[in-house]
Amino acid sequence: MDIALVENDYILPTVIYKHDWVHILYIGICIIFFMIQVCQRITVDLIYSSKDFKTETYVPSLNRYPTELTPTPSSISYIWYLVFFWQAAWIIYSIIGIFRRTSSGTYFYQHPCAMNKWCYFYTVFGLILFTPQLAAAARNKYGIGISIFRHLGTLCELIIILVVVHVSLWENLKSYLRNRFFVDVWLTRLLYHNGLALWASVLFYESCLSIIIGLIYGDIVSPSIASIIGCFLLLFGFITLAILENGVFYNSLAFTLSPWLTFLWLLGDVVFRSHKEFSSSSLAIWYRKCFKKVNGIICALFECQLEEGA
Repeated sequence: MDIALVENDYILPTVIYKHDWVHILYIGICIIFFMIQVCQRITVDLIYSSKDFKTETYVPSLNRYPTELTPTPSSISYIWYLVFFWQAAWIIYSIIGIFRRTSSGTYFYQHPCAMNKWCYFYTVFGLILFTPQLAAAARNKYGIGISIFRHLGTLCELIIILVVVHVSLWENLKSYLRNRFFVDVWLTRLLYHNGLALWASVLFYESCLSIIIGLIYGDIVSPSIASIIGCFLLLFGFITLAILENGVFYNSLAFTLSPWLTFLWLLGDVVFRSHKEFSSSSLAIWYRKCFKKVNGIICALFECQLEEGA
């Protein structure tokens, strides 16, 4: 019935398949900086894994300043490669959209694709802002203040993109259905929503780490106090995401599950590392208890979400 109603709203084409070259330019710049970031990440990992350079001087930037919430280098690398894989998937999907035509006289990337021109504009700015951070890590340089700025700045850019993509899908849903792009609705949720959310959640975790590093190595507070502050920042992020996902924007965020994958991955690695290195530490025991409670909260939220969906 909904599909029939949507098709009754059909409007004759007013644009005869004319490309938006500025839009395509943004996509091209996004691809270039994406490839630069992948190469930089590989460079950092190769330097760290090299037997000739595996010294304290060449530890990747975040791990040069260890904290209680710092995961192992391999865990950070694996989650970043997952981010890059997801990014590559939605970039390829976007490139395919350049050649797809709709019944309304436009190409798919112009309309109704939820990843519109301004999303790529902000993505390019986010990549430009964060690329020097990886370059600094590859050169073994780490400025605490500028690192916090780069992480938080890129995170804000991604949050803007996520909001725009979610709103665009909601506004263009009738156009998706009118053109029978049913699979594309789910591809948008899988690639754009979850891919960008995964990227944002990794940056959120690294932003918290950068703040903890700044507090510890700037001699502002003790390492234990800084780690507790970091835990509360992460907890604030969990609570905010849970409220938005299960209350405010349930219809939009019901299928965006990648942030929980990120947090479980990184925090689980922290727990195993702390158990291995500081099994007798009271702080490590406190972290393990907190992680178990957070894990229980996450499972309870998933159960409530499934019950509401049923």
